[in-house]
Amino acid sequence: MKKTVIGILIVAAIATLVVLNINKNKDSTGTSAIYSGKAVGVKVNVIGRDSIFSYVKARGRVEEADKVQVFFDTPLRVLEVLINKNDYINKGDLLIQLDTQTLTEEIDKLKMQKEIQSITLKKLESGQSLLSLETNLTSARKAADNARENYDTALSEFEKQKKLFETGIIPKNQLDQYERAMKESKTAYENAVLNLESAEKTYQSGISSHDLDIQAQIKNIELLSLQISDIEKKLIKVKNLEKAPISGYVTEIYVTEGSYTGSGQPAFTIIDAENVNITAAVNEYNTKDLAIGQDVVITGEAFGDNTEFSGKIISVAPVATVVAGSSGQETVVEVSIEPLDGKDLLKPGLNVDCEIITQKKENIIVSEFNVFLEDKNRSQYAMVVDEETMTVRKQYVTLGIYSDMLVEIIDGLKEGDKVVIDPQPSLEDGDRVKILE
Repeated sequence: MKKTVIGILIVAAIATLVVLNINKNKDSTGTSAIYSGKAVGVKVNVIGRDSIFSYVKARGRVEEADKVQVFFDTPLRVLEVLINKNDYINKGDLLIQLDTQTLTEEIDKLKMQKEIQSITLKKLESGQSLLSLETNLTSARKAADNARENYDTALSEFEKQKKLFETGIIPKNQLDQYERAMKESKTAYENAVLNLESAEKTYQSGISSHDLDIQAQIKNIELLSLQISDIEKKLIKVKNLEKAPISGYVTEIYVTEGSYTGSGQPAFTIIDAENVNITAAVNEYNTKDLAIGQDVVITGEAFGDNTEFSGKIISVAPVATVVAGSSGQETVVEVSIEPLDGKDLLKPGLNVDCEIITQKKENIIVSEFNVFLEDKNRSQYAMVVDEETMTVRKQYVTLGIYSDMLVEIIDGLKEGDKVVIDPQPSLEDGDRVKILE
């Protein structure tokens, strides 16, 4: 019996040593010493205030804000090209000399035709072409009046002679003579009336034709005036296009001396390289917070690692587009960014990286990401250290905007709270801890 009791005591002692060794091993791995009562060594972060900038990244390309291609509508021979590619020119500088002789000759020819037509119009308006018609009409009227007067006289004389014949005073042959004279004068009168009617019709027709001739002549002169005006405007436009429309660099020259300008082909391309914008493509997943006026940080391989410029969004495309990306097609929204500095280095054609600051909050309660865990419901929490009892408690939090390193704490923690860095999931409410430096 005594040996049995001793055996039991030995087994119990061995079991106790095993348990103590297990707990010691747990302590050495950083797990809470729940059973042993030992404090777990933890590092802490003190909750404080800072500023947070939330941003989205986008790849962009520098483009000139103003680009002009010079076109000539009229084919003209090039006499001389006065500038070279990559030259800087000022607005109004002469770029080219064109042969405009054909235009000036055409203007002179049309002006001469207009002058001839104007002389013809004056002649028509003077009425000289109607003088002969008026003379013929006047003569016909006089002839008709004379014939009527002769007929009236002959008729009156015949009536007198007829009465004398009826009283037997004159013989029949004498009456016949007066009757023949009366009939002849009547026929002459009727012919004169017909001639007068014909003369009147001819005169009226002449007047109508004359009026139409005048109207046609006026229209001819108006048409010539329009043609002259069109060519003069074309000549003025050509002279203006011979001069630089903007100040900038000549990036392309498409004409040579002796060649002809083409209506569908530009003669020059000029860009204003001193005023540039950046067009950046933002992935569709990052576009919901984009807005005009947001600040942008601009960097690029062409400027070195430590060089950055600032800018602002000046426009956001109203529609998305599909472009070819590194991993296939992607949907993007283009934004236009105006650089606020560095314009001497931001040359058209360069690729840049843009960080668009979508949200910015200053002097707010923040923390690093490495103090938070998620439970099975995906709710975030931190383990807060109570310095009086040197224990921890689980504190759920509401987080706001975030940057690369910091996240905003909207609710759950206050300034000065000490929270465990990289807490182990096994750390629970009430566990004793010791703060490691």
